[in-house]
Amino acid sequence: MSNNISITTEALAKVHLHSFKHHASSVNGILLGKVDKNSILISDIIPLFHTQTLLPMFEVAMIQIEKYCRDNNIDMVGYYHSNQCIANELEPEPIAKKIADRLNNELNNMCFLMISKIEVNRPSGLVSIDKVGSDWLKNRKTLITIDTTSNSEDINVILKRNLQNIKESQIYDFEEYLSNPTRDWLNKSLVL
Repeated sequence: MSNNISITTEALAKVHLHSFKHHASSVNGILLGKVDKNSILISDIIPLFHTQTLLPMFEVAMIQIEKYCRDNNIDMVGYYHSNQCIANELEPEPIAKKIADRLNNELNNMCFLMISKIEVNRPSGLVSIDKVGSDWLKNRKTLITIDTTSNSEDINVILKRNLQNIKESQIYDFEEYLSNPTRDWLNKSLVL
């Protein structure tokens, strides 16, 4: 795991909109961006699932995501997950840990982030989960910073505006794409 993790406001808004859309379900997705020796910059996300994550669906999603990353010169840099209730501060669900293990084996450097509440001491609303031995444990000491290079607007203002405009209904995950192939699982048309 890298020492420094930062996420763009656009990617962070997408993470939270995915969790708001499916607030009664677990959600997860892939983090995209760039990695160097000591840092990870998350610049986009691909929402994956909002019900059970089944291996065949996950395999199809990974094939598509790997192709997209190759074609667009972007890296898979990690994985995000939310338990069924964001306020629930329990450990990541077992399937989340299995997916993180698989990605950790395939990627040189990755991060595993849990969606949590946005708080003064946690402005991103994300908590880093670190591999400790054979388990994944919360690391509240790692601060995930918000990269405001392309958008300096406060994340709370962005989320409030997007919720008022019902933008969470316009973000689609890979699961929704599998049910309806007209859905844009890359969310390229989503304007935040």
